Amino acid sequence: MQLSKRISCFIGGAMMVFGIIFSSSIAKAAQTIDVTVPTERAIYQRDNSNMAQVTVSVSYEGDADVKAQLLKDGNALCDWVSLVKEGTSYTGVLPNIPGGGWYQLDVKAFDKTTGNELDSKTVEKVGVGEVFITGGQSNSCNFGGAKTTAKNDIVSAFNVKTQEWQHCEDSQPSNSGFNTGNGGGSAWPSMGDALVALTDVPVGFISTGVGSAKIEELRTTHYFAIKDAITYLKPYGYRAFLLHQGEADTPGTDRTKYLESLQELIKQTRTDAGYDLNWVIAQVSYAWSNYNDQKKMESMKETQRAACNDYNIFVGPTTDDLQGEYRHTDNLHLSELGLIEHGKRWADVVYKKLISKYDVICDETIKNGTVVFDNTSYNAGDKVAVTVVPDDGYYFNPGSLKVYNEPGAIDGTSFIMHAEKAVVSAEFVTYDELVNTLKSEITQVESMDLSIYEDASKLALTSAVQEAKKVSDNANATAEDVQKASATILTAMQALVLKEVADPSPAPSNSPKPSNSPAPSNSPTPSNSPAPSTTPPANVTPDNTPDVVPELPKKGTNITKGVLKYSITSSTKKLKTVSVKMLTNKK
Repeated sequence: MQLSKRISCFIGGAMMVFGIIFSSSIAKAAQTIDVTVPTERAIYQRDNSNMAQVTVSVSYEGDADVKAQLLKDGNALCDWVSLVKEGTSYTGVLPNIPGGGWYQLDVKAFDKTTGNELDSKTVEKVGVGEVFITGGQSNSCNFGGAKTTAKNDIVSAFNVKTQEWQHCEDSQPSNSGFNTGNGGGSAWPSMGDALVALTDVPVGFISTGVGSAKIEELRTTHYFAIKDAITYLKPYGYRAFLLHQGEADTPGTDRTKYLESLQELIKQTRTDAGYDLNWVIAQVSYAWSNYNDQKKMESMKETQRAACNDYNIFVGPTTDDLQGEYRHTDNLHLSELGLIEHGKRWADVVYKKLISKYDVICDETIKNGTVVFDNTSYNAGDKVAVTVVPDDGYYFNPGSLKVYNEPGAIDGTSFIMHAEKAVVSAEFVTYDELVNTLKSEITQVESMDLSIYEDASKLALTSAVQEAKKVSDNANATAEDVQKASATILTAMQALVLKEVADPSPAPSNSPKPSNSPAPSNSPTPSNSPAPSTTPPANVTPDNTPDVVPELPKKGTNITKGVLKYSITSSTKKLKTVSVKMLTNKK
């Protein structure tokens, strides 16, 4: 009996000790740091000052003081930053991390009472540089004739399926669908190498392209891949969306509809990103082997260029000229040589348009004053603050500030930088000239036919004129009063919105279509010839699809009509948009 009790006590005690050890092991395991952002080889987008705010997120179930720090070659790039607890997650931002990499991320958990270290985790490769979302059709993704690999170690690709970064090598990780041929090469490893050579910072990509996708399909059916990319990259940031698309739409898509779909796609990505995401749009129209409708090809590229503004939507490279050895044996997709050249072209455009700075100078012909700036160079898209400085006895004439030979800010305070050198001019006048200019503006507006404009916009203009009259009739009005009244009129002029005009030539109702024949569309297809697919027969020459009407003025053209000068802002089959640029005779 005694032996039995001793054995029972021994077993019970052993089990108790084992239970304590086991419970302790579970508690320790449950309080292990798991870094969720960033993953190994992650790249954060830097800003125009070469700095990034590095978001760090970790999972840790214990209640501790969790801190993070970045190091380069053992030297701290920032102080230890305490992460904020939300449930079992801890999140924080490491500020002002300079472009470069690879850096080392250290994360540690400390006991709040004793300060003792409880656990730690290290992410060996973290970079700050340039990140891009890529999209479009086959030549934007994995349809190239050979798989390529980035030679530089600091070029990465983000895998949406695993939500982790990896070295950039083809085929690019993508969740946009595995079409036939989607296991080949892309231009992005080559672009990464070329851009690293230009910037000396890490470069990252996420691919969303879909083979043979039309622009409307990217906006609708396949948009989930683009939205996923935007969502998963939010902790890291991104410089721009790079679009290579157009070949599928060249033969048969109405250019007005193409432009509308493209603009809607851009708008949606910006809504999902939460800011005006940069876009670079390639000029591509070469559809398939032996397709050589130059008129349609050029109209496609013209439409792609029409979507660009040179400050946050940029004209990208072309691959139409990459023929012969630059094409795969199908003469549609790019060969290894073509992929490398394609990547270099993308790197060149991105570096020049988005990364390079451009000078701002004052026009030497300005008289009686000058214009000064905070800096001498800016990136495209930057808001350039200006200060107009008149000489004694002179005043800035509202609306006279010009940049890129176009009107700048009405009040002369700022303008948006384009991807080119900016020469700024302005006009400085006497007080009497300032008043005479205001009176002239009032007279000219009163002579306008405002019935062609929407009520809200013309009401703003008439209200501005009424207030301006009070100022012009006031002998004691200051120069500032006159300038403000003039600027208000000019701003209201720019905001005028033309009324919608009904189609002047609707289809005649007295000419019914034969019941045995389908109604003709904009792109009729003979009954004995199938509609062109992405790889139609070589002898197909679809020449009956309406293109951009050549006699319409191109976008950017200025037209004088009566007392107003207009600027064409959209010039396609359906001329939809013009904006009032200025009065023809301000004085």
